[in-house]
Amino acid sequence: MTALLPGQAAAPEGPTDLRMMYLLHHGFRRDLACFVSAALHVPVDDSATWEALLRRWDLFAVLLHDHHEKEDAVLWPYLRDRAAQADDLPALKLLDDMEAEHSIIDPLLEAARRSLAELVARPEETRRDELVAVLQQTATELGDHLSHEERDAIAILQKYVGGEEWADIERRKFRGGLKPSVLLNMLPWVVEGVPDSVVAPLLSEAPAPFRLMLRLGRPRFQRLQRAAFAYVPAGVGA
Repeated sequence: MTALLPGQAAAPEGPTDLRMMYLLHHGFRRDLACFVSAALHVPVDDSATWEALLRRWDLFAVLLHDHHEKEDAVLWPYLRDRAAQADDLPALKLLDDMEAEHSIIDPLLEAARRSLAELVARPEETRRDELVAVLQQTATELGDHLSHEERDAIAILQKYVGGEEWADIERRKFRGGLKPSVLLNMLPWVVEGVPDSVVAPLLSEAPAPFRLMLRLGRPRFQRLQRAAFAYVPAGVGA
């Protein structure tokens, strides 16, 4: 990926192809911008839209949790081992920071989900205010973490992991683990709002089943997208 996606802080040079990781980061930033905007603009008594937002939040959260869990279980330990072998103390400190930042974000995700569910159950302006506040804090913390990762953790990955080596890790350790119903939504979620110049090369390289799942999943995902973000102004999250 030669051009930075919206919001992306950096793309350190190196042998590994991290286009999918950057697309995931773009999706997380895009979603939180849309959730904050929706929380501000949806009429408090529009129960159908709040319920759609809760379903859309659950998709966002499961994808983010999956991403963080795989980083904590696979990527950071792998890089920590390489950095330890090289006695790279700054890299080891940075990897500790990555895990610590995850531990800050996870409770915020739970608080946001709880606040949104409470608003669905009992629509009140005070609950909206609470939701907006926790969503804004989550967007700030996650945005800072993603930028930190893109600038510094990715530089460590590029330093210690080769291109073929990363492709093997990604294939064996990062793919899979999601339910088919989630995967059907994930593929259209990943490419939502991304320029064709970025998406087309990835799709041309993807196995045929992935392209089929994208076609099958896109109509359902788009229905949920429209229902959840009906009040979000055009351009938010772009």
